[in-house]
Amino acid sequence: MKNIQSMKKDTLVEAISCSLDVIDESNTKIALLVPVGNWALSDEELLGDFAKWRQIFMRFFLTQFTASKESTKNYLKNLSIGQEDRIFFAIYVDNLLVGHIGLSNVTGSKAELDNIIRGVSGGHKDLMFFTEKALLNWAFNTLKVEAVEAQVMSRNFLALSLHERFGFKLRERFFLKKVINESSFSYDACEKDSATEKFFLDVIEVAKLDFTETITLPCSRVK
Repeated sequence: MKNIQSMKKDTLVEAISCSLDVIDESNTKIALLVPVGNWALSDEELLGDFAKWRQIFMRFFLTQFTASKESTKNYLKNLSIGQEDRIFFAIYVDNLLVGHIGLSNVTGSKAELDNIIRGVSGGHKDLMFFTEKALLNWAFNTLKVEAVEAQVMSRNFLALSLHERFGFKLRERFFLKKVINESSFSYDACEKDSATEKFFLDVIEVAKLDFTETITLPCSRVK
């Protein structure tokens, strides 16, 4: 498995040098996935955008809190950058920051798709499709994992629809209960009798073989 920690650079220039290209159906580069490293901790615009987008889409995350530049910086420093089994990418289109996507819980055989947000509209109509495709290709062909999973709330229909286009299938479904903390709350997996919510946590997964077969199908069959 590739040492993903080595991709977390101190400067943006270094990070761009090991970024992933996002390629569309006509083999045109439409975006860059720039790995987040220490360079991002001093990028006030990035920290502000990440915090703003997290707040906007907070309802789709298991942990709910008030996002800020400081909380975002701590998350990036201690988790995305600090942990060796995670990697986070900033999505740039023509030097404009438009979103982010990442992998967590990366092992020699598996990874988890994580933290996918498009914060800015415009650009290619299927930007996030090709962004996810680029990251999955990299996970399977460079990291050499055999399967990629994702945890998605069952009410997040757009995310589930996108993942299904790559062959993701439901592996497990969990009931959820709301747990109130001092300055946040979370949705925790639980038994049916303890559930407080009408939606679920869906754990979906795609194996390398299924992903390869899916993306070679005609577009009309994968939409």
